[in-house]
Amino acid sequence: MSSRSTPPTGAPGRQHWMDLLRGTAVLLVIVLHVHLVQQAWDGPSPREAVLVSEATTPFRMPALLFASGLLLSRSLRKPAGQYLSGKARALLWPWLLWSLVMLPIMGWSYGTDPLWWVNGMYTWFLLALFAYYVVGLLTRRIPPGWVALASIAAWTALPVLGVDLATSGLRPDKFLYYAAFFFAGAALRGRLMSRRVPMGVLIPSILVALAWSAYAVRIDRAPELPVLSQLMVLVGVLAAIGIAQRLPRVRVVRALEWAGRNSIVFYLVHLPVAEVLARHADLPPGRAGFLPSLAITLGVCVLAVLLRPMTGFLYAFPARRREQAEGARSSADAPAPRVAAASPAPAAIAERIPPLAPQPVPPGAEGAPAPAGSRRPVPPG
Repeated sequence: MSSRSTPPTGAPGRQHWMDLLRGTAVLLVIVLHVHLVQQAWDGPSPREAVLVSEATTPFRMPALLFASGLLLSRSLRKPAGQYLSGKARALLWPWLLWSLVMLPIMGWSYGTDPLWWVNGMYTWFLLALFAYYVVGLLTRRIPPGWVALASIAAWTALPVLGVDLATSGLRPDKFLYYAAFFFAGAALRGRLMSRRVPMGVLIPSILVALAWSAYAVRIDRAPELPVLSQLMVLVGVLAAIGIAQRLPRVRVVRALEWAGRNSIVFYLVHLPVAEVLARHADLPPGRAGFLPSLAITLGVCVLAVLLRPMTGFLYAFPARRREQAEGARSSADAPAPRVAAASPAPAAIAERIPPLAPQPVPPGAEGAPAPAGSRRPVPPG
């Protein structure tokens, strides 16, 4: 393999494949939740939506966490106080706010369960990210690859401590499971930013990912086998990155990149919209109900992005002017990330919610908290 590197996107600017990875993953999360909500309130979802959701169950949330981990080293350039306050504003605030938004929709009684706040709602993702960023700060002198391996070892050891990894429900142990992908992203940042996933790695990775997806469809859930599960999913995420690095930036790809740049809005807005729509609109089962519900949910998400300049407080706690000035000064002083210049080297060198716990979706949906009466929890992303 040549020592020369080729920028993944063919240009020294923005790494568009990162946006594409986030945009695709968040779209798959939305498809999952819309179909779960429909099943809970209106009847069966179209088979295509069910298959897509089942096949991507192992990869959705790990891809989002891997993409977030890619940004860890850049964030760590800031002073510790600014780093923590920034993460609290961008992660803890929307976690709290949007969990509160969901309470009147799902049922106030859920607010009395501390574990529900930790990982019973789809906002678990933001709390997990904050925890990983704190760990990243505390272990900043330890290579992130070792932290990823430690999380794999810790999750693998849980059965020895009496934790049943095959059970469903509110599962804080998933914080350990997903940590591997966040810190793997941090560990592989330099290599992925400077060169494409080699074809010799990409082709076998695609085959492994397809086989793991088929297995997930067969057992109707994300496989949870110590060590093997995390390794197979990581291979699948690398396959997705290798594909994203090579896709031509046609209109649909650019649309997904745009969604990726605004993934926080799509992630937070979609579930309340889907829940309210299912509860108050008389939609038919199957495609006739699923497609309008998905279109309306995505439409409201797009509108929310367009309104973001006026509603930014919904997605991050407003920073004081002094903090904004310090942040701008810190960014200006921080060394710019190095991106290798293009070279003639061959191109070949160049997250019931699968997250922590079942996310609350519609009543009856797997992983969603049941409102007064009968309703089971919806699966995590």
